[in-house]
Amino acid sequence: MRIAIAVAFLALLACSDALAPVTIGAPYRLQTVNGHPLPWSTPPSDSQYIPLTITDGSVTFLDDSKAQRQENAGRWVLTPSGDSMWLAYDWMQIAFYKRGGSSIVLTYPDYMPGAIGPSHRAETLYVARGGGLTLRETGLVWPLDSIIRVYCTTLSC
Repeated sequence: MRIAIAVAFLALLACSDALAPVTIGAPYRLQTVNGHPLPWSTPPSDSQYIPLTITDGSVTFLDDSKAQRQENAGRWVLTPSGDSMWLAYDWMQIAFYKRGGSSIVLTYPDYMPGAIGPSHRAETLYVARGGGLTLRETGLVWPLDSIIRVYCTTLSC
C-alpha cells in the first residue's frame, strides 16, 4: 500500500514538473516588442496603420486557473483643426489559462472581435530560456505580419 502511494506521488510530481512554470501573483512585465525596448512603435512608413505605440504591459497569473493581461498604448492622431493629439488606450482582460510542456494558453471568456484588447480569443505564451514568456500576435496587415512581445518577472530574462 505504501509503495503504491509513493509511486502515485512520484508520478504526480513528474507530471507537474513537465508543465510550463508560472509565478503566481508576480507580474511578468512587457520588456520588448519585436526585439526593441518600450516604448515601441509600428513603423511610421507603414501606410496600412495609424502608427501605434505600446508603452507598457504585463501578464499576471492570479491563481491556478486565471491570469490577467493588460496593455497601455496609444496613437498620435490629427484633430479636425490640424493639431495632433495623443489618443491613449489601456485595457485589461481576465483569462483562463492552461499550462502545457513549454507553453501557456490564455483563453479570454469576454473576448469581442474588433474591441480594444487581445487580438484573438486564445493566445499562446511560449516559455523562453530564462523564464520569460513570448507572445506572437499574427494576422496583421502587411508589411507588419506579426508583433512579438516578451514578458519577464525580472528586468532581463
